[in-house]
Amino acid sequence: MTGPARMGTDATVGLHVEALLTSDCAAVYVAGELDLDTAEQLVQTVRTCLTHRPNVVRVDVSELAFCDWYGLKTLLSLHREAQGAGCALKLSGAVRPQLARLLAAAGTGHLLTATGAQPTGTARTTGTARRRHCVAAPLAAPGPGPGVPSARPATAPEPAMA
Repeated sequence: MTGPARMGTDATVGLHVEALLTSDCAAVYVAGELDLDTAEQLVQTVRTCLTHRPNVVRVDVSELAFCDWYGLKTLLSLHREAQGAGCALKLSGAVRPQLARLLAAAGTGHLLTATGAQPTGTARTTGTARRRHCVAAPLAAPGPGPGVPSARPATAPEPAMA
């Protein structure tokens, strides 16, 4: 059995997107700014994850410094796309105040906010804590296609603590 596959994108353009795929879950970590100029990175990563038909895609937004209306539109579009593929897309991690206000103003927080996602501006998660969102048998990522993030091996997730 191979280890979980991580996919990442170039962080030099304002947004860093990385995914950890397991047999029934995809954990997508975003850091930086989600807006018109950077949203396509998230779209491509989530679409790649959806090809593996996970039960849930968790988008960890704890390191998302900024999200504008276009970023929110992208998240909602990906939510609908995931539903169409038979899975859920939920935000996880600490939701920063700016994103929490945007979700509240749009009345869309109930669609995206997962159980355990907390509105706060101070909490940061570590790589170990992040991997606890998806604990399952590992799944290998597909080979990269045009415009799709490359796959690289990662360490296996640690078991969740009770």
